[in-house]
Amino acid sequence: MTSAILAAASDADWAIITDLVVIIVSAAVVAVVMQPMRLAAIPAYLIAGAFIGPRALGLVPSSEGLGAISHLAIILLLFGIGLELHLSVLKHRLARMMVAGFGSCLLSVAIGWPIAVGFGLAPPAALVVAMALALSSTALVMRIIAERRELGRMRGRLALSILVIQDMIVLGMLAAIPALAAWTGSDVTVTVGRDVPLIGDGGILRFIVEALLRIGGVALLIVVGRVILPRILRESFQGRSLEVMTLAGVAAALLAAFVAKGIGFSLEVGAFLAGFMLAGTPFRHQLSSQIGPLRDIFISVFFTTLGMKLDPSILAEWWWVIIAGGALMMVLKAVVISGVCWALGTTAGIAIAVGLSLAQAGEFSLIVLGAAHSNGIINDVTMAAAIAIVVVSLILTPALVEFGSRLSGVASKIGIAPWVRSSPLHDPSCVTVRASNQAKHVIIAGYGPIGCLIAEALEGAGIGYTIVELNPTTVQEQSRRGRPVIFGDVGNPEVLETAGIRNAQALVLTIPDEEAVLRTCAVARRRAPDVFIAARTRVVSKRAGLVEVGADSVTVDETSAATEMLRAVMACLEAGAEEGPLGTESESDERPTVVEDDAV
Repeated sequence: MTSAILAAASDADWAIITDLVVIIVSAAVVAVVMQPMRLAAIPAYLIAGAFIGPRALGLVPSSEGLGAISHLAIILLLFGIGLELHLSVLKHRLARMMVAGFGSCLLSVAIGWPIAVGFGLAPPAALVVAMALALSSTALVMRIIAERRELGRMRGRLALSILVIQDMIVLGMLAAIPALAAWTGSDVTVTVGRDVPLIGDGGILRFIVEALLRIGGVALLIVVGRVILPRILRESFQGRSLEVMTLAGVAAALLAAFVAKGIGFSLEVGAFLAGFMLAGTPFRHQLSSQIGPLRDIFISVFFTTLGMKLDPSILAEWWWVIIAGGALMMVLKAVVISGVCWALGTTAGIAIAVGLSLAQAGEFSLIVLGAAHSNGIINDVTMAAAIAIVVVSLILTPALVEFGSRLSGVASKIGIAPWVRSSPLHDPSCVTVRASNQAKHVIIAGYGPIGCLIAEALEGAGIGYTIVELNPTTVQEQSRRGRPVIFGDVGNPEVLETAGIRNAQALVLTIPDEEAVLRTCAVARRRAPDVFIAARTRVVSKRAGLVEVGADSVTVDETSAATEMLRAVMACLEAGAEEGPLGTESESDERPTVVEDDAV
């Protein structure tokens, strides 16, 4: 009996491993094949899932066994989104940007709902589809904006702010799924707690009490996390192990997810709160970069399994709905987002550029649709058509961004709305100052004695800089003094991106680790071909390798020490020669200056 159970368990495990291998391999192959066509990774994963799914090639008969991995993918995704949700992102023109985010999303849902009903959907299903398609793709849009170096411009900051607000609204949408599922049934009765009706004796009171307890639990979780989590991460890095710190961060996300589940929220909400609690700490950049590869692998599995829900026969039958629905969605969102931004004070050019950049549906659209489908709110046909609309819009996004950029130059002549007298969302002088600062921006890797002297010299010259440091104490101290400092490994591509490598004029590597300097030079040269890289090495033998991987200037500690010592000796000898052969004093009685080399 026991052997039979173990054999069945072993067969089940082997089936899951086989399905996982097929999914990852197929996702990688399709993504590589689609790369020359500049297709984003997420739609490539969906296409891969459609090919290998049970309704096509049948390489993976079912995605049910991979549900746990898909859940973990969403937990890591929302944890990463929470890490990026630092209030400093929105503090500049906060009120107007929040209105732009909430207003454009809610207006898109309000207009899209009756349109979805017009396509034949029931009201609850139409509302879910309208909510899902009102969301845009944070991952894809931010990647395009970063590549175009527009994050420092108003259009980039406004797009980022709207995306952050949308990511927050997702939590409310996911929380509304159970109520919409109840509405879908014949008996429209929403219950709270353990099957206690909302309408009835004590129902409303019970609902209010449980809601207050849940909100209080979330508030307590945030307060406790804000106090405890930074200390845990600081202690986890005492041994200088980034792996231990990453493990502690992921453990905190999973623990917060289960705590949130225990007080009545979803696992995803808890993971998001964990990221939000760590967003104000200096560890957030390094954590985000460390969990990035793991998150990306799980996300590829999630979206590939989601693509397996596509039914080619349904797509062939309802192709006109997909084309018409996708076109209506993109036009509606572009008009609504552009109109809201223009009404709040941007120029028409910026408004159109932002509207077209966010006209697509996104990864969270698929998450909301997946939750609605699993709860029976939408059927297979609606799910397949909605996923197809999302995929088409993601494929068209790069072209829409480029078209919006070109169109913004023509539309900028329109100016701001006539009822806006003082526009906080359009300040040409602010854009000019930011651009000029980026033209003279230096990244200093390592804030030891050498990095400190370089930073002070740059401050004296009025040149902006960003410090990247792995010592938490140094990061906290310099942050308190108002210096721009980031905690992280400068050799990590995401940390370099956060420091602004694409807009930097120079990268100064003062860290004493030759291997880290070598790795960073190679990564930085790939990310920013034109940046000037000044590197440091202890021995002459490492110089050629640094130059080969991209360093423009290499300072060798041995050579620098020899140069300074020779300069001191020659000064002494010249002073002795001026005294004369009898040892008489020369006209100058100054002693030579001794220069201490910090590099040694």
